[in-house]
Amino acid sequence: MLTGRLKEIVNRVDHVGSVSVHALAEQFGVAVETIRRDLRALEDEGYLKRTHGGAESLQDNVSVSSFGHRQTENSLAKREMVQRAVELIRPGDVLMVDPSSSSWYLAQALPDMDITVITNSIRIVFDLVAKPKINTLCVGGRYVEKYGAFLGATTVANILDFQADICFFSCVGFQQDKGAWDSNALNVGVKKAMLRCSASNVLLCDSSKFERGGFTLISPVEHIHCVVSEDEVIGAVRRNLGPVEE
Repeated sequence: MLTGRLKEIVNRVDHVGSVSVHALAEQFGVAVETIRRDLRALEDEGYLKRTHGGAESLQDNVSVSSFGHRQTENSLAKREMVQRAVELIRPGDVLMVDPSSSSWYLAQALPDMDITVITNSIRIVFDLVAKPKINTLCVGGRYVEKYGAFLGATTVANILDFQADICFFSCVGFQQDKGAWDSNALNVGVKKAMLRCSASNVLLCDSSKFERGGFTLISPVEHIHCVVSEDEVIGAVRRNLGPVEE
């Protein structure tokens, strides 16, 4: 039976689908080579599969594959996009962050700084544990493995208790004359609550999503204050106690 760090590694890999060696080394405060030895041992025992730079779960379920696909899709564009988004954040900010793969990339890119992150995403929480200066709050509700997140009425009620400076959210499609779209109404309900509680709504949208529609509208274009892609930042952010920043 696995114990200690090995057990926690397997739990995390099974939960998020895949994880990098460097993320595990940061989480457990050990050397990268130590994690590589751990992963070799766990693969030999049949607990996971090693990949180039990390490991992935052996669990055969749609939810892990679904997030894993979104996680790797347009990954270079998403990494460039979130670097632009990070520049919009300043110390003291309170952020709402949705459970999208784009927001997951943002969580990875965040420096360890004095901010508060409110999210319903377990995967994002896992990536922020190695950044102790970030005050991380996870809102509860009904857990939905497909999104690695808490969703539903309880989650919405918990979110509405907070007030944030910036909401970072993503979509399946963005039409400049209509707004941002998603594919799941339950997920959209939580995103709308986050947008309602935030002074500025910042859409993380790589160029592959432009001029694409979706099943249900997250937000009309007039309620989106800033759109961040891998190429540019359009718009400006406003904080609860501050002026618009270009």
